[in-house]
Amino acid sequence: MSVVWEGSSPEQRHVLMARALRARHVSARFVFSHSTAAALLGLPVPRKSLGSLATTVSPGPQRSTRYRTNLRQHVATLDDDDVTTVGALPTTGPARTVADCLRHLPAIDAVPIADAALHQGLTTLEEVRTVLRRQAIWPYCGVAGASVRLVDGRRESPLESRSAVVMHRHELPPPEPQVIIYDRAGRFVAKVDFAWLSRGVVGEADGRGKYADQSDPVLVFEAEKERQARLEGLGLVVVRWNARLLWGDPPPLVARLRAALEAGSGRRFTGRAA
Repeated sequence: MSVVWEGSSPEQRHVLMARALRARHVSARFVFSHSTAAALLGLPVPRKSLGSLATTVSPGPQRSTRYRTNLRQHVATLDDDDVTTVGALPTTGPARTVADCLRHLPAIDAVPIADAALHQGLTTLEEVRTVLRRQAIWPYCGVAGASVRLVDGRRESPLESRSAVVMHRHELPPPEPQVIIYDRAGRFVAKVDFAWLSRGVVGEADGRGKYADQSDPVLVFEAEKERQARLEGLGLVVVRWNARLLWGDPPPLVARLRAALEAGSGRRFTGRAA
């Protein structure tokens, strides 16, 4: 077990913790929920939430007790439609999991979970909203109501989702996600993460995993330079950032985008988009 643990990622260790808890309390009537359910579903849980397990039990006399200090136990109604199994572990389903995370986590952590669930086809925004309507008088429903408005399943990475939350917080114009850019002749140029085409600006969130499948970093770098040059040749201002630029007062990302949006102009864009 120690060998498996040592060779596991934080996400994998969290799943191992869940399996161990369930094995020790086979007859206990709880389901894994919130960030633990998200981890079991393969959704992007923030590292700070992986140190403790989250479970939910129904109200009543058979409510389970706290088994360990690194367990966050919630007491809440569980409808039949709210529960599924993942790897034989009782778990809240995708819609309920997303709704619970939207209520209990800050937007910058919850929106990536929600975006990924929608992007992977695990649930729909309407299914999540249906659960939230049932939770209308539950704790933190106002937090969820604000966060759910930022959810967009077209985004393809947690960094894109967190970036969108930061942009919203700092009142930047909302961008269109995942826009395909063509040149004057209708040839494909790039699929950009964010676009403000009326302002002649596109944005790229460069996460660590974005080019993980590329074996030659030099070729990747050269291809990205060529891609950016082609976008700029169409009259677009290109802004790139990584996760470190999301933090600060204001974050460097915000300062870069504000400058680009002031400098750019939709009239300069000579290509087309879809």
